[in-house]
Amino acid sequence: MKRKFIRGLAAAAAASSLLFGAAQAATPEEQIDVILNLPVAHGDELEMRLRENGDFAVTDLDGNGRIELLFLQEMRNGLPEGVEPENENVRSAWDCIAGIPVSRKLYGYEISANGKTIDPIAVVFTDDEIDPDFRYPKGAYRDTKRGITYYDVATLTRVGDGGYRVSIQSVSLQNGGLQIQTLASEYGNYAIYHEQGTPEAIFDYAEDRYGNKIEPRAFETVASDYAAGCEERFRVSIRWHPIQALREAKIQPNGMKPLMLDSWQGFSLEPKKP
Repeated sequence: MKRKFIRGLAAAAAASSLLFGAAQAATPEEQIDVILNLPVAHGDELEMRLRENGDFAVTDLDGNGRIELLFLQEMRNGLPEGVEPENENVRSAWDCIAGIPVSRKLYGYEISANGKTIDPIAVVFTDDEIDPDFRYPKGAYRDTKRGITYYDVATLTRVGDGGYRVSIQSVSLQNGGLQIQTLASEYGNYAIYHEQGTPEAIFDYAEDRYGNKIEPRAFETVASDYAAGCEERFRVSIRWHPIQALREAKIQPNGMKPLMLDSWQGFSLEPKKP
């Protein structure tokens, strides 16, 4: 039986408040002004996001003309307890492994239907509660009949001291919620060769979203197979900036706007030729 997990910044409100408005949407620059002119004295969750570390991006994932402000945080662990390699190369290899996130958190806001404020975006997990690495989507597929764009994401997560998991995920923004579907997962571990001190990923097994073992070839094509009925294909670009840079720019008059505009200008869906 499929499970559904919902994590959102007021998820219940998001489902009812983010309806498409009939009026023509303001320009992205005007919508950024709406975000920047929101009062922050009431200590809302947007202000809390600005105090944290991580990265932000400005997008329009569902193409409804109302921009989203996304925040992505990653958590990492250091070297395993008791690991103190004398070989500098081996230590560098362990540092590389330690740089792989053990978890992520994806948050978001969207300009409201009336264009006067922002609403939190719910994050809905169809199965595994694994937040996607949304920095570099591998591509996008659009179901024109349903009006939904699906983003193809590969998420690398560290498991334990030296293990890994690669999750192939489909991400879409529907009715105010980011729908996260894990299509397949690959598991393995990192072996460290002491002479060179380089970590190498060693494949263990792969499984589909139902927990059935699958061959590596099936794992590689699972995203395109899932989107076989979608009529359009896109290359995707999302431009992320550090939240710290946004926080530092905040002390300057209108200093945050250029960063947010630059992020928006770096967002694109480029059609692929058939």
